[in-house]
Amino acid sequence: MNQSLATQLSELPGTGVESPLVVNEHSTQWTDKFDVIVVGLGAAGVSAAIEAADRGMRVGAIDRFTGGGTTARSGSVLYAGGGTSLQKKLGVEDSADAMFRYLQTEVQAAVKPETLQKFCTDSPANFDWVTANGVRYSGKLFPSKTSYPVHGNSLYFSGNEIACADLAKPAPRGHLADGIKRFTAFGPAFVGPLLKSAHKKGVIPLLQTQVTRLLVNDRGDVVGVEAKQIPASGRAGFLHRLYSTLANYAQIYYAPAAKGLRQKVEQLERQFGRTVRYRAKGGVVLANGGFILNKDMTEKYLPKYRRAMRLGTTGDTGSGIALGVSVGGVAERLGTATAWRFINPPADWPKSALVDTQGQRYVNESLYGATIGTKMMEDHNGECILILDDVLFKKSVANLNLDNARFVTWLQAKGALRLAKHADTLEALAQRCKIDPVRLQQTIADYNAAARGEKPDALGKKTEDMHELKQAPFHAINLSVGKGDITSVITLGGLRVCEKTGAVLKETGAPIRGLFAAGRTAIGVASNAYISGLSIADGVFSGRRAGQYAALCAELPQEHNQPAHTATPGAAQAAGCPFAH
Repeated sequence: MNQSLATQLSELPGTGVESPLVVNEHSTQWTDKFDVIVVGLGAAGVSAAIEAADRGMRVGAIDRFTGGGTTARSGSVLYAGGGTSLQKKLGVEDSADAMFRYLQTEVQAAVKPETLQKFCTDSPANFDWVTANGVRYSGKLFPSKTSYPVHGNSLYFSGNEIACADLAKPAPRGHLADGIKRFTAFGPAFVGPLLKSAHKKGVIPLLQTQVTRLLVNDRGDVVGVEAKQIPASGRAGFLHRLYSTLANYAQIYYAPAAKGLRQKVEQLERQFGRTVRYRAKGGVVLANGGFILNKDMTEKYLPKYRRAMRLGTTGDTGSGIALGVSVGGVAERLGTATAWRFINPPADWPKSALVDTQGQRYVNESLYGATIGTKMMEDHNGECILILDDVLFKKSVANLNLDNARFVTWLQAKGALRLAKHADTLEALAQRCKIDPVRLQQTIADYNAAARGEKPDALGKKTEDMHELKQAPFHAINLSVGKGDITSVITLGGLRVCEKTGAVLKETGAPIRGLFAAGRTAIGVASNAYISGLSIADGVFSGRRAGQYAALCAELPQEHNQPAHTATPGAAQAAGCPFAH
């Protein structure tokens, strides 16, 4: 999974990316020239654009649609800790060390320990940075574990911190931005204010523009991009915006309709897109998402996830990854994804026993939904069946209400409860659900022994998080993929980058001059496992990093590749510029 999985464009089908074109940057007829070009305006891209603009750069921000990306379809959760201003305001004690020790269990080898430590140390400052750019947090602390807090709360436990309390002192780190409506669980609450801030700071939006290839000089340095642009005014531009917006909503509620709308979008791009070329003096930052809506790539790299709902927008085709690969970059972890199988709320469901059709438990039910879902898809054929006794079942029904669950979550849980199966014995329940009856009875016997405190739970579940399943009738709630509730999936792989600068790296480890990557286009903090808000937080962290170093490179005299403010190559290297030799 950590090996280089793609080095040729032919290994990344369906991206629409062409091989790079060699140009003379001095004689080419450019549509416009910039210090820094950012491709993609989700969390990572807009963070890179603002950072470069704050450093005095002329920034062109290219987006295939109208900005926001998948961040605008997310829950607008930012994973932040180490003592953020919101944590302090709400009386929560946290430290960068505790955050680091916990995240080590999630991130593992996706990035180096020193990179993760910097991510944690910088977290309070990055939170202040997003609030300085207009994102607001005015809600309360939601004290108990849930998949997504109800309206009026801005801070909650969004990961596995409570379950990992023996490793590090737990603290709530899911920061939920103001602006999510009362009955929904997604929207542009986080990225919307950042887009407005970028516009105020002079970032030039180049919308409805699809980058099709990179432009390089005769040394192989990236000097610009070539793209297809649909004029915003006129019927084609209007229909392009309409169909892409409808496709993004349909992807959540009825994927077949989304596919048809995406085909209309692509037809408009082929028919009305005009070729434009933009110069980038300091660098191009690729931040145009993952590849979850690229059927060819998901079939090739993520076959176990094909039955899950692909959570993304029309731009999530892997084009950013393919652009990097086209000039010698390396794509890694393309076989890594995360699927979400939330079982809280109701808060009583995690106290049940979760089994597959073999009647075997395979995960601690109190863990975060992405931990459960990924294990379910990777190793258990998407099977997830909750076994409850009558006491626990009735409690879960009584405790499911709009005081502790968003409307969409409440609705899905209600639907799953209506489809539950019931029987007077575990053996009869197993037969109704086509579960191995012998294995199920043994599994529940072991579970009950651990619930009584007679022995440790084999999966590390705490006794206080368990309920002895002994009161008939027994109940089964099938939450397997395609049943009972939505199981969403996103990709986590991307381009290998320098962890100090965000520069895209070649197979040799050398940086590609003029090319950076951030967010889900790059390998980063969220490239091993997912917890709510970690991808957006990584987008801010890696986006700001890429914007900073692209701006630094824009200051380099072109003939020397050395920062103007440094006296020697050694000083340039100390400043962190990847192209100072």
